[in-house]
Amino acid sequence: VHLACHGKQDPAQPYDSHFVMRDEHLTLLVIMDKHIPHAEFAFLSACHTAVGDEETPDEVIHLAAGLQFSEFKSVVGMLWEVDDAVAKYVVEAFYTYMF
Repeated sequence: VHLACHGKQDPAQPYDSHFVMRDEHLTLLVIMDKHIPHAEFAFLSACHTAVGDEETPDEVIHLAAGLQFSEFKSVVGMLWEVDDAVAKYVVEAFYTYMF
């Protein structure tokens, strides 16, 4: 799966962290409740999808970790805000070298 959208972390309520989709938010809780057979790879081209809490960076559940808990074997996430043009360049380079 490849998600190119906005991502919002909620450190206070991690399961409310979400991807901003066109019609509604796709929350981490909804994703984790789904059975996704053959979940191999996810590229999260959305801001802050792999950012932990500043005080406990190894203990927070962020969007990328949530997808791994949902049995995706490999997940690429972003640690910072990224400009759309830069994200396009990174994605193109990644897929060129990966596949």
